[in-house]
Amino acid sequence: MYPTKTIKEKFLLFLKIFLPILIYQFANFSASFIDTMMTGQFSTLDLAGVSMATSLWNPFFSFLTGIVSALVPIIGYHLGKGDKNKIREEFHQFVYLSGFLALILYILVFVFARPILSWLGLDVEVAGVALSYLYYISIGIPPFLIFSVCRSFFDALGLTRLSMYLMLLLVPFNTLFNYFLIYGKLGLPALGGSGAGLGTALAYWAVLAVVVLVMRKNKQIASYQVWDWTSFNPAMLKEGVKIGLPIGLQVFAEVAIFAVVGLYMSKYSAQTIAAHQAAMNFATLMYAFPLSISMALPILVSYEHGAKRLKDVQQYSLIGRLTAVLFASLTLTFLYFNREMVAGLYGIEPEFIALTSDFLVFALFFQLADAFTAPIQGILRGYKDTTFPFVLGLVSYWSMTFPIAWLLDSLTDLGPKAYWIGLIVGIFTCGISLNLRLRYIVKKDKQ
Repeated sequence: MYPTKTIKEKFLLFLKIFLPILIYQFANFSASFIDTMMTGQFSTLDLAGVSMATSLWNPFFSFLTGIVSALVPIIGYHLGKGDKNKIREEFHQFVYLSGFLALILYILVFVFARPILSWLGLDVEVAGVALSYLYYISIGIPPFLIFSVCRSFFDALGLTRLSMYLMLLLVPFNTLFNYFLIYGKLGLPALGGSGAGLGTALAYWAVLAVVVLVMRKNKQIASYQVWDWTSFNPAMLKEGVKIGLPIGLQVFAEVAIFAVVGLYMSKYSAQTIAAHQAAMNFATLMYAFPLSISMALPILVSYEHGAKRLKDVQQYSLIGRLTAVLFASLTLTFLYFNREMVAGLYGIEPEFIALTSDFLVFALFFQLADAFTAPIQGILRGYKDTTFPFVLGLVSYWSMTFPIAWLLDSLTDLGPKAYWIGLIVGIFTCGISLNLRLRYIVKKDKQ
């Protein structure tokens, strides 16, 4: 990270940080795609088990990684003030925190996974695969959470390209381990869907080993003396949790509401469910653009805010929001003219393609809503303002989405499309309320 003077310099620095994060996000989606694709080639039953397991796993895993992402604005603030000792100590506290969070997730998996899967009334074999997958992938909880802490540390230092390269390693590692364990190569037993969980866990450990090696060799990271270990500091850890917990809860609330909408689709035909999932999958992929901007902005905003350069904070905020609108315009235009082609990637039946294309029309509004809302979330995190935005997000999503969806579903013939409209209204409502909060924070900051 370094100070900039002109808008051009700021835009180039923004791109330098944003683009690696964007590639990182696509690599992250690719890892999930590999598990799904390779398990599906083994058997449909195993794919069903893995799908149910990941539905339970993702909200909680996203919650924990959201908490440790609070390290970005915290380090950015200290970096702006030039306090290197604080940076090292904050990093160590978050490593301690990752161990505590890993323990929590272990308890959730080993105590609650079996009764929840039984309550869902799944086929015995499907439930067995799901449970084995969760047990195996839990082996990878500690390394991935520690990696998430290290990635946040790298990102705060402006080393987003390094984070990108390290995350890209997950793809070949995951593919290799999955190939051996799912299909039973090199004399190993064919574990199917369970093997996908173990393969992913081993890939996390392999990536962490590379991270440790890089941290020992990289001169910029070594300058912070991260291996000169500091003791547990409850006060600093409390501040980290205070900032990170609302971020994690906000991510959890967002992921969970989409999962609940997916469950409501179960009352419609199998073809409708499939079309909904296909359109939602593509909409989620496109969300990588505004999400990456939301992750880049706290790095820049916290750095300038820590240095008391408030004008620079406003300029970076504007650059981020305009870039989000630009990307949304491009992807929206592409999707509008090519939605039938996109639908054809997920199936070949004409009725399915037509129905998916209809859902993709609503995905256009998803992109507009996300382009408006996501950058504001990132800016507020740069100000270390996370608790109030969490409350606003929770109220906006859960108080607007389902009442509107139920009302439209009851009074009109929109059917499943009513739930898409409810989600869009929820996202826009969240964006508007967060924008009001941002205006308040900026005004208060100038006083």
